[in-house]
Amino acid sequence: MSASVSKIVLITGANQGIGFEIAKSLSSKPGYHVLLGSRNAQRGIDAAKKLQEKGLEVEPIIIDVTSDESLATATKQVTSKFGRLDVLINNAGICLNDEETFSGPALRAAYHDTFAANTFGAALTTEAFVPLLSASPTPRIVFISSTTGSLANDSNFPAFLPIYRSSKSALNMILVHYATKYKAKGWKVNASCPGHCGTNLNKFEGKNTPESGAVNAVRLAMLGEDGETGTFSNSEGTIPW
Repeated sequence: MSASVSKIVLITGANQGIGFEIAKSLSSKPGYHVLLGSRNAQRGIDAAKKLQEKGLEVEPIIIDVTSDESLATATKQVTSKFGRLDVLINNAGICLNDEETFSGPALRAAYHDTFAANTFGAALTTEAFVPLLSASPTPRIVFISSTTGSLANDSNFPAFLPIYRSSKSALNMILVHYATKYKAKGWKVNASCPGHCGTNLNKFEGKNTPESGAVNAVRLAMLGEDGETGTFSNSEGTIPW
């Protein structure tokens, strides 16, 4: 790690898609060192290598947000090597695109698996890294959410993906909790919607690129002291709750 590095960033689910683009963008900024999170060790190594070959400050870290053991191991590694975390980006998530075909036990399993990754995983990852974020002079947390989880915008969408959308609505409440809890301490905690980007999450059917989806998350990760907190936004501005 370069001696000039001043910000340590952890991005979950960063071996592909929007997470990878966030990692690429932030690691290209002066003073940012990115921990590229991945459930699969080899995929994380391969993704990090692509950025390392460009001379970027990136290293892989194994982290499965649905596993308490994995979270404990990851926090120990970050504690041992850095002693703090400046930016946490909760990007890992899933979308079962055929979720509306499920019924009975399969439907229960779909709700369980989606919330375990998208909602509980983000909440428990944040809680696990709070001590390390507390050791930073400028803590930043970004939750990757979705406009489709906006209750105010519900009438603007057809009836689809109820499991995924409800997991993101719940995620927004978790964001509000942490933003409120740490506002007085100067933390910046926000949610970003990347837009409908073509990634493995949606079988690459999105109309936008992962690069464009990373832009607002990177902005929120780099907020200064006068930056916002407790907001839900995309590249065009604030999204109604």
